[in-house]
Amino acid sequence: MRSNLLALAVFICGTGAVLAHALPGSVLLLRQQGSALQLTVQFPVDDLIIAAPELSALEGLPSGQPLPQELAAALARYLGRHLAVTKETSPLDLTMTDARVQSTYHDHLGDFALVVSQWQMTGAGDRSTPLILTYDAVMHEVRNHRAAVHWIEQNGESRQISEFGYFGAANGIPLQPPAVGSE
Repeated sequence: MRSNLLALAVFICGTGAVLAHALPGSVLLLRQQGSALQLTVQFPVDDLIIAAPELSALEGLPSGQPLPQELAAALARYLGRHLAVTKETSPLDLTMTDARVQSTYHDHLGDFALVVSQWQMTGAGDRSTPLILTYDAVMHEVRNHRAAVHWIEQNGESRQISEFGYFGAANGIPLQPPAVGSE
């Protein structure tokens, strides 16, 4: 009888965790910057720590300041294993130019921190051929994590061009930025 009551208590107490709000997913922002494309990748620090415990030092960093060089290099290595962009089967050169932790607030979640990294992408050329995004950072471990990709137009407006989860990312995500002049 006691074991049944204990099992019932664990079940009832455990159900509350299911009702908790998940942290937001990844947001990837693409924008044309001269002849190159810029890519911003952001996701919650807490989800990153689940996927990459070796980056737990990010938790204690002050908001808005560039990451220390050693930690930025470790983040770039991690993301380099989980982020790629190709055009016509040729990988584009991605270089991380900045990374920082940014504090943010959500009505249902309260305060939390995001990792925000900036990337320069060369070799994209014109926008007539779609890019293929391979991205499974965080979501390879946190399976309910999703990613949204937005194109930032010259006037600053954002247009969502893709949204996907772990299983959708398996074969790469085609990205078709708007044609020049449609902005």
